[in-house]
Amino acid sequence: MLAKTKINRLLKKKLSDPTIAGTVIESSIAQMASLGAIGKLVLREQGVAEIDPRKQYNYKLRSAIHQAAFERFGDAALYFFGLTQVEKMQGVLKDLYSGMSKFMEENREELDSPNMNIANDALDKCITEQMRITGNMIADATVGGDGKYGATCNALGDGKYLISQTRAALLPHYEFDRASLVAALVLFHSKTWRIAVIFDPEQSSSGDGWATCVYQVKFERQLSSTSMGETFANLKLEARDELLKAVLRYSENQTKELEAQKYKLENLSSKLGKYVPPQIHEALFAGDYDTEITTRRKKLTIFFSDIANFTSTSEGLQPEDLTKYLNEYFSQMTQIALDCGATIDKYIGDAMMVFFGDPETKGEREDARACVTMALRMQERMAMLQTKWSNEGFANPFQVRMGINTGYCNVGNFGSDQRLTYTIIGGEVNVAQRLEAGADANGILMSFETYAHAQDLIEVEERNAIKMKGISREIKVLAVRKRKNKTKNKNNEASEMSNSVELSEIEILKNDMNSVKSEIKSINNNIHSILKKI
Repeated sequence: MLAKTKINRLLKKKLSDPTIAGTVIESSIAQMASLGAIGKLVLREQGVAEIDPRKQYNYKLRSAIHQAAFERFGDAALYFFGLTQVEKMQGVLKDLYSGMSKFMEENREELDSPNMNIANDALDKCITEQMRITGNMIADATVGGDGKYGATCNALGDGKYLISQTRAALLPHYEFDRASLVAALVLFHSKTWRIAVIFDPEQSSSGDGWATCVYQVKFERQLSSTSMGETFANLKLEARDELLKAVLRYSENQTKELEAQKYKLENLSSKLGKYVPPQIHEALFAGDYDTEITTRRKKLTIFFSDIANFTSTSEGLQPEDLTKYLNEYFSQMTQIALDCGATIDKYIGDAMMVFFGDPETKGEREDARACVTMALRMQERMAMLQTKWSNEGFANPFQVRMGINTGYCNVGNFGSDQRLTYTIIGGEVNVAQRLEAGADANGILMSFETYAHAQDLIEVEERNAIKMKGISREIKVLAVRKRKNKTKNKNNEASEMSNSVELSEIEILKNDMNSVKSEIKSINNNIHSILKKI
């Protein structure tokens, strides 16, 4: 059997291609309708809008339809369609039916003879005549090409025949041709004969625009109580069952392939997710992110951190230890950043740049507060890591500096059509980096623009203001001393709440007493009225 690539090459090869009648193409499409729109999809691929049964079409069109079914469901599909073609083309095959019916009636006595020599001789004449009519029909339906289209029959004796049919088709699709031969023989001879049709690949051949399929055909005398129509119907049912099995196998294979592709894509997605911010990664795979080169102005909170005296610290470590500690440091800090909703922009050596406010934002104030909370958590986690590393023999554990600023930046896709980077640029980014560079080891510096949103979270001390090129304002700098102690505030709140509750209870008691007094007064008035009447 030809490989799929070779079949596709034959379908594309330009020749003085033969053409076949539109009714044949129409029949093929109708046969495949039960399996979906395979035929119509192939027509669309070949640039054919609709089939006109009165016109001739390149044989490759039907071959492409057969190939589509063959690739999905194998020989079972071609065999079933070859059988059903007889029903779909009854009008075209009327010459075969009428001619053969007349010829067989003329030879009925010999065909039904109990003398097998007489019966076989009559069968020889019938099969030869049937193949002559079939060959003429094949030739009449095919125009052009290099093949000698038609059918031949060579009687081998004792009910055996070598039958060949040459069509404008592809040799690997021989099951379609075999089924059409089986159908033609069964519809005329199955009442008195059991028929076997076996494809002979050794004697079959093909060329440009033609394929000659050769079959070893054997007839054995068998009188049947079943009509030829019923026999053909049973044959078609068996073929349909085989096709359904093939369809189920194809469906199962498709499911397995889809699951494998899904696993592959999920694995690839997981790997790619380590190179882009999670928010962008999720949006990309959901189809919600535009990869055009575009930016926008937006107010963001920017965070920078790096390791103080990294060069001198790293020189005292073995490369393996340095890698281990750096990986642990970045892993811990990254997890905190993601937990707080940060967009991780990049790692630059020992430095880390993240921002809040794009592509997702909770508003300017909440973004700034989330960034400050993240920095505090990082600071606290670093204290734990320093203790851990010291216990592991790291003499001078990493000390981290952090800088935070809030301001307008350009955010979006920067780069070229070949490669893009999602990042932020602008003077406010440089401010955050400058603050980080000026921070104390294990310290956090922030601009007043950030502090304004997080005053209730931290205690700070003011540092000298700085001026930067490209920034029109003087940058007020604050160093974070510690988290604000909220215990006192909570106690005050509790006390106020307690006082409020006590006051509420007193008010209720006063109201109750007033109600009682009012009721007593009313009773006294009633008593006085009664006494007056007495």
